[in-house]
Amino acid sequence: MSKNKQNRRGVQTAYISTIVGIVMVLFIVGVVSWFGLGLNHLKNSKIESYEIDLFFNESVNDLELGLIETEIANKEYTSGAYYRSADEAWKVYLEEVDPEADLTVIDGENPLKQHVIMTLNKEYFNLDSVKMIEEELLNEYDGLLEEVSYREDVFEDFSTNLQKLIYFILLIALMLLFIAIGMINNTIRLALFSSRFLIKTMQLVGATPGFIRRPFILSAVGQGIISGLIAGSMVLGLIIILERTNPLFLEMTDMTLFLVVMAGIMLFGVLITVVSTYLALRKYLRLNLDNLY
Repeated sequence: MSKNKQNRRGVQTAYISTIVGIVMVLFIVGVVSWFGLGLNHLKNSKIESYEIDLFFNESVNDLELGLIETEIANKEYTSGAYYRSADEAWKVYLEEVDPEADLTVIDGENPLKQHVIMTLNKEYFNLDSVKMIEEELLNEYDGLLEEVSYREDVFEDFSTNLQKLIYFILLIALMLLFIAIGMINNTIRLALFSSRFLIKTMQLVGATPGFIRRPFILSAVGQGIISGLIAGSMVLGLIIILERTNPLFLEMTDMTLFLVVMAGIMLFGVLITVVSTYLALRKYLRLNLDNLY
């Protein structure tokens, strides 16, 4: 009786240690995956909120600017466009740039012009595309559009530094993925090593390979689901902590993104545990009785 209890305790210990090992690996993979996807999400949100100002001369009235706004908003390269009057532009300047500015300093005249603000789709957020769009708009609204205002360095930073960082993180995630597969595979093989005599005994009494595999595969599925849930909860906890320390992390993720990471962690956990269990079982099923020792 005590021997059976000891065997059960050993199986339980192996089961728990396997889950702990898988959880730690999935947690690291989940954090790196979230960071890479979150950084890409942040990049896309910043791209599609960056404003390019189209300044029109005073001869263009409000009705014409409303039509121009609609035309620009329907362009394939824009994610949005809206009209801003000179007075609205001055209010924005006061709020965001210099609250102490006074029109009396410049003879009571508003130095800002009426303009249409355009935002781009992420596919067109590069300096070459912006130059092409600028030339197209100047030709289309010749005599009406005076200036297309934007900062070239913004496009250069996004197309070089940030994109390189995202690729670097994805490369790390890919390397961690291969390491995770190896670690989880070894963890499961070691856990099944303690059951090799049970497997061989079942085989000797006539159990089919499918019958022997079934409980181990179901156990592997359970391990993958439990490990994925625990690892996903740990990733969520880390995200909450980071968001409280730095608002930038709040912009890097949303519920949809987290659910994608969570689903990926669970799917990867179940897939690798089932495949590793299947391969380890195949090895033990093929072993001779003398080779078990």
